[in-house]
Amino acid sequence: MKQDRGGHGFKLTLLATCMSLAACGGGGGGTGGLIQSISFDYPGGGTLKAGPVKLKATASSGLPVAFKAGTPEVCTVSGDEVTLVKVGECLVYANQPGGKSADGRQWAAADETAQVFNVLKHPQAVTLPAYVVSAQTTSAQLPATADSGLPMTYTTSTPQTCAITGTTLQLKQKGACLVEATQPGDADYSALKTQSYVAVDPLIVADGFTPESAGKGSSTSMRTKQGGAVAAIPWQNTMGWQSCDSSNGDWCYRTVSADGSGMTSALHVPESKLSGWWTGENKIDIFTPGITGLNWGGDTTGGLQVTTETVLGFTLGVNLELYLAGKPVLVGIDLGKSNGGGCNVQLRAQLWPMAAGLQSYFIGLSDFAVTDDCGLGVAKISEGDVRNVPTPWGGDDKLAAYRAALDKPAYAAARASATTLLKSSGIVRTHFWVLDPNWDKRANGFAVTDVTIKGPILIQ
Repeated sequence: MKQDRGGHGFKLTLLATCMSLAACGGGGGGTGGLIQSISFDYPGGGTLKAGPVKLKATASSGLPVAFKAGTPEVCTVSGDEVTLVKVGECLVYANQPGGKSADGRQWAAADETAQVFNVLKHPQAVTLPAYVVSAQTTSAQLPATADSGLPMTYTTSTPQTCAITGTTLQLKQKGACLVEATQPGDADYSALKTQSYVAVDPLIVADGFTPESAGKGSSTSMRTKQGGAVAAIPWQNTMGWQSCDSSNGDWCYRTVSADGSGMTSALHVPESKLSGWWTGENKIDIFTPGITGLNWGGDTTGGLQVTTETVLGFTLGVNLELYLAGKPVLVGIDLGKSNGGGCNVQLRAQLWPMAAGLQSYFIGLSDFAVTDDCGLGVAKISEGDVRNVPTPWGGDDKLAAYRAALDKPAYAAARASATTLLKSSGIVRTHFWVLDPNWDKRANGFAVTDVTIKGPILIQ
């Protein structure tokens, strides 16, 4: 016998010296018949506590393949499933004893084939809160165990904001509390070490959406779980008019996750509709709690009043094609101040997604600039000026160019105006807009522009 180890596994092969098929009896088993072989897919990548792993092997004869464990102390086999018992190397054999196939041909036994793979410990995870409202309580409970059921240990390096005793998070003042979580693991679970910032007493713009918000086309009647209105407006024009409804093939729709924590506003335009001149956008407008619209006759009362808060935090995702096309997201804040009605003060900042998929972002409130002052006479810039701000991602030189753009005199003055107005008027609405849809990087015959918001939107 010869053992040939390589790749993800190894095969045990009987060596035979034959001048012809008849001379060697047709196969490794020597029972007579046609030669057959077994193709055994690598079953590795399994971890303990993850459930049985499906085995897949096929014989060239088409006859059924049987499996058996070579290391029963590490893994056991039942039928076509292998159950992982402990950390180590799992060896599984695949056999086919020969016989007659459905077409009447006689097959010799196949050479025994094997796969070996490492059985790893199962990873652990723990879900930490994104925020705690200290106005309602002076302490909060952190999860006592990881998802493994093993006990957690917590510490913090932000004692001015919070303290941790056991699994109790004690709140001291507004701000960001850094929670460091550890679990050493055991024979079945790998060690866990993670950390997360927990916002203490933030202003909550929204934290989830009502499930009935999903549907086709655009919508201006959606709601957050806090009762704020949500408008999802993805659209594209064809020959100069808006086209985004079921009569045009459902190019535009919105989805809400099963738990209501996130929503996606989707614009999927068929390539057949991208002839000639076109434009489009994908907008998500989210009002602060309890506000369902603007008062066009005067100031919009209520909203969230900034005091010591310094950043807008949120989790946002874009699809891969949109990211590769290099399209930014315009992030906006509308204030309740109207200067007599028919207008609301608008603040804007530029966001370049750092990667495809959901990412957490924090934009300093001091980075927002006034783009519409409703005739108040304060310093402002155009929305186009904001959209021309370069990306800060990609190294120190990129970040320096980003800061330099924001520090240009006109931009800096508009940012200073925004800081002043934020202290005198409540925030009534936030925006997440893609005003340059993905027409360039297409997949499966569609130009896709998806924007997803998940989890809380906080001002902290």
